[in-house]
Amino acid sequence: MPIKKIESFFGIQSFKLIANDNLRWIESNPLRQTDLEDFGLHDKLEIGNREFHIHTGTLLENNKILSEVFEKGMYLISREHNLNFRSNAKSFDYEFLNSKTQKFHHHVLEELQSLYEIESRLMNFRHPKSHYRLGMLFLKRNLFKEAIRQFKVAIEQEASFTQAYLGLGVAYLKASDYQNSTEIFEKVLSSTSKYPDVLNFYGLAQLLLGDCEKAISLFKDAIQLNPNYVECQFNLGIALYKSALNGAKDPGGVAVPARVSIYLKQVRELPKYHGKRWQKEFAKILELLQESNHDVILSQLEEFQLHLVDMVSDKDKIYEFYLRFLFGGKDFDKETLEFYQHYFEYNTQNNDQYPDYWNDQGIFNLIKSRSYYLKAITEFEKALEISPKFKDAHHNLEKIKSNEKGFMILLRAILK
Repeated sequence: MPIKKIESFFGIQSFKLIANDNLRWIESNPLRQTDLEDFGLHDKLEIGNREFHIHTGTLLENNKILSEVFEKGMYLISREHNLNFRSNAKSFDYEFLNSKTQKFHHHVLEELQSLYEIESRLMNFRHPKSHYRLGMLFLKRNLFKEAIRQFKVAIEQEASFTQAYLGLGVAYLKASDYQNSTEIFEKVLSSTSKYPDVLNFYGLAQLLLGDCEKAISLFKDAIQLNPNYVECQFNLGIALYKSALNGAKDPGGVAVPARVSIYLKQVRELPKYHGKRWQKEFAKILELLQESNHDVILSQLEEFQLHLVDMVSDKDKIYEFYLRFLFGGKDFDKETLEFYQHYFEYNTQNNDQYPDYWNDQGIFNLIKSRSYYLKAITEFEKALEISPKFKDAHHNLEKIKSNEKGFMILLRAILK
């Protein structure tokens, strides 16, 4: 798949975020030199028949760099990087800001580009777990066609891969293909235990197809398994609201059930929704619930319900690390390892009771040790450059190189 960066711009800009329902874009306005100057960077990236716009700007008042990715004016994903400036600072090191902004912008650009490069390399391998992980990364970035494609390949390669079926169902759901979504969730439920997440996603697909009765039943089943599943409680409230409207002779007399706003507020309190973008969305929906126009309320609620659907909130960087290691085309340097280490060790206190947390830690340390292994080879070679007859270096290099392929085979076997 051809990848081409076709436009790049860097300058002193004020980035003004504009929002209009689903449509989001960035408008850049030049500042006078006497104003507080914000740096801005823009790239247009063509990948196959897709065209992405990556906008990055420094928001000095918020002490951060913000990068957002769009396609055809539609917002896909954002990344933030905090700066260590005092908000009331009268002067800034613009060379430092320039460097930081460019570095972060290119990191976001390369992150997106690398997914398609990995997809191209992965086509030559039978590696269902990697197709699944790549599908999850595409899904996280709202690239649903790519996600669906990867999940399908994972299933073709491993017909019993339940998680890949679940990912495929969620990708169809978020792509508004509710019929295919329900069919996939039915397959998942017929082949495994009834998990609250699957019941919730299946219920949402049924609700969006218009089957309120079926949706209510599925949401109740999920809540029975996990009464603290507040996103599902919220979905049940909306299903009851829709059901009441469908059976009402006078829809004007139907009020939004109290449980909708009650559980919406509880969802808002979950740590993963504490970001400013999420909090603005919650505030918008809570304000909307005061309206009397049911069509407007339901339209916005449905969009919000789909936005809440998430499968990989805490493991996307771990999946990215595995894929870059296997198919990224180059070895990790110390800086890259340190960057990813944070994601493996994050929130140890709350995760150390889960076996997959420690499994991921073990794999990370094996990969890290291979990087040191390769570094040792270069150092023995350096010793021989200085002194070609140095017997100890010859001996060590010969021994370590004899096991080099075996180390990589071991890691590939573990990650497969």
